[in-house]
Amino acid sequence: MSVQLTTSPAAAGVFPIMYRRAVRETRRIILVVTAVPLIVPIFMLVVFSHVFAPILRSAGFVQTANYVTYIAPGTLLMAVMLSATGAVSVAVERQTGFYDRMRISPMGPRYSNLARRVADATKLFLFALVLVLVSWLAGAETRNWALALVFGTVLPTLWGFAYGGLSFAICLRTGKAELAEAILPAFFTLLFVSSAFVPLDLLPGWMGAIARHNPLTYLCNTIRNAYLGHVRPVSLGWALLSIVLLGVFTQVLVARAERAVAMSR
Repeated sequence: MSVQLTTSPAAAGVFPIMYRRAVRETRRIILVVTAVPLIVPIFMLVVFSHVFAPILRSAGFVQTANYVTYIAPGTLLMAVMLSATGAVSVAVERQTGFYDRMRISPMGPRYSNLARRVADATKLFLFALVLVLVSWLAGAETRNWALALVFGTVLPTLWGFAYGGLSFAICLRTGKAELAEAILPAFFTLLFVSSAFVPLDLLPGWMGAIARHNPLTYLCNTIRNAYLGHVRPVSLGWALLSIVLLGVFTQVLVARAERAVAMSR
């Protein structure tokens, strides 16, 4: 039996309550939530950039700015794609039976699912903001703070929200929290076959061809240009289109997972 989502004022008032609940859950496991998504990108900004910068210079990498500036967008995207606590939480709800209790309530579970995803987006925005500031402290060249802050936080947050729908849909459908971690390696391939850490000209032929059409290349280029004080409309357009297409695709997966769970019992 499928529970329909109501649109009454009482139903709409459920969302803020569920949102605060999701935020409180995140605060209770703050060390676990921030350990990998922040520590790994910060390590890359502080250590990785200084270790590999001389190697890239010797390889003919002509930089318009220092290497910290170059890899900052990649670390921002890495941080948001490493965060999947909403997916884990909904899987735990499935395992404990709490999701089923919400399913038979008049409001249904959809407000809770949306609140968890919006709470995740809030966390992603804060992670991106922290990393923008850390990149500046690590030596990134920031010629326009307004552009760097807007594009360095909003674009990664939107991408992370869209990308997070994949693990959310999988964990919702299966009720297995470990699958959120199992699919993490997939994004490493997507990230490293892009312009996130190495210019396209230095990538092998086949890899460079893939990277040129990789949505993360458009995102990295747009954020990097924002650091340097300008935004190219073509790159921004492709970045936004990539986010919209991914967001629509993953939201369809989430909606189908909700229906599958509703019809399972």
